[in-house]
Amino acid sequence: MWRGAGQERAGCAWARAWRRCVRLPSGYVLHPFPCQRWMPPVTEAVIAIVALLAGLAAGWWLANRPVAALKAERDAARQEADERRTKLAETAVEIRALQTQREERDAAHARQLEELNTRFEALAGRVLEQAQGQLINRAEQRFAEAEAKNQASLKAVLAPVAETLAKYENRLGEVEKARAENYGALTQALEQVAQGQARVSDEAARLVTALRTSGKTSGSWGEQQLANTLEMAGLRAGIDFNLQASTDGGGKRPDAIINLPGGRQLIIDSKCSLNDYLAALEAGNDPDRLAAMKRHAAAVRNHARGLSEKAYWNEFGAAADFVIMFIPGENFLSAALEHDLALLGWAFDQRILLAGPINLLAIAKTVALNWRQEKLAEEAREIGKLGADIYSAIAVMAEHLARMRKNLTETVGNYNDFVGSLERNVLPKARRFADMGVEQGKKPVPHLAAADAPVRSEQATELLPPPAVD
Repeated sequence: MWRGAGQERAGCAWARAWRRCVRLPSGYVLHPFPCQRWMPPVTEAVIAIVALLAGLAAGWWLANRPVAALKAERDAARQEADERRTKLAETAVEIRALQTQREERDAAHARQLEELNTRFEALAGRVLEQAQGQLINRAEQRFAEAEAKNQASLKAVLAPVAETLAKYENRLGEVEKARAENYGALTQALEQVAQGQARVSDEAARLVTALRTSGKTSGSWGEQQLANTLEMAGLRAGIDFNLQASTDGGGKRPDAIINLPGGRQLIIDSKCSLNDYLAALEAGNDPDRLAAMKRHAAAVRNHARGLSEKAYWNEFGAAADFVIMFIPGENFLSAALEHDLALLGWAFDQRILLAGPINLLAIAKTVALNWRQEKLAEEAREIGKLGADIYSAIAVMAEHLARMRKNLTETVGNYNDFVGSLERNVLPKARRFADMGVEQGKKPVPHLAAADAPVRSEQATELLPPPAVD
């Protein structure tokens, strides 16, 4: 039991001896080993575990040794521990001294840094002030030079502008002067227009009065509107249409007859009934206006009935089997058709075609187009006839050419026979006269050049013989 207790106390002593340490301010631990190394806090737990294992091993070893030896070793260990404590205290004093020196050195370094910062700030301020001054001076110089150049450039640029503005002012003065003159002329023109409008209004009033009071005047006005419409469509008076043409008997005279292609005719008669229509326009209330319009539609129906009874298609054999009743105003016709819905169909059953200026213009345009097409067809026929005549003339010319070619061939053959006879029969006999000493005469025999002009061959297919059929 005592041995076990001694061993336990020895183990605890060794454990306490191994666990002695001094913690430094920087967080490192100084262990009681002769090397006394600085170790980081991370390895502290590992060292403690290793020291514990070593203490357990030493306690186990000491438990098996004699007590006297253990006491000797204990005393030696205490002495060694005291020495180590002394060394540790000295080391702690040295560490505190080093820490004090380091703090003093850090404070001195901080003071030096602060002085350097102050000097650098002062130096940087002076350098910055100098640089700013130089920069401002250079900028002022550059600005002055740029301003001078800009002023010169601006003057050079604005010189044409100033000239243009001067010209513009002069031109503006001229325009203003012309505007004043034109304004005066426009004022006079407006006065003349107003006067003309007044005259037109007076003339229109007189025309309305004349149309109301005189049937002959209204009829002449309708006939003139009819002629204007036909001429507007492109028809020619006396050629494409005739006015106031009468029959052979001289009894009936329609206002206009349009000549159609193929010898046919289209008869037009103008009817102008305005009294009831003008009364409807001047009516002060709706019943009076409606009654006047009804009378106007009835008047148009009566005119259509009278025109149907004349039966112009029987008097003019080439005429169409209907007559166009021209009403010189679309508003007159539309008012009558509006208040008599069956008027248009009834009139067509009576072989009367009611037409205003627009419808008549369309009909006349169609007739003019037909005449144009007829003329084109006639010209086409003339062109075809002319082409046939030209082709016949070309055929005659080809016959003459064939005879000329035949004659040319015969001429060449005759020429060749003549030359052969001359060379064979005549010239040998003539040479014998020269050999016999007969005088040859003053005029020598001329030398004949060879006839090498080629005859052009025909290339046109019309002049060549047809190819042989296999």
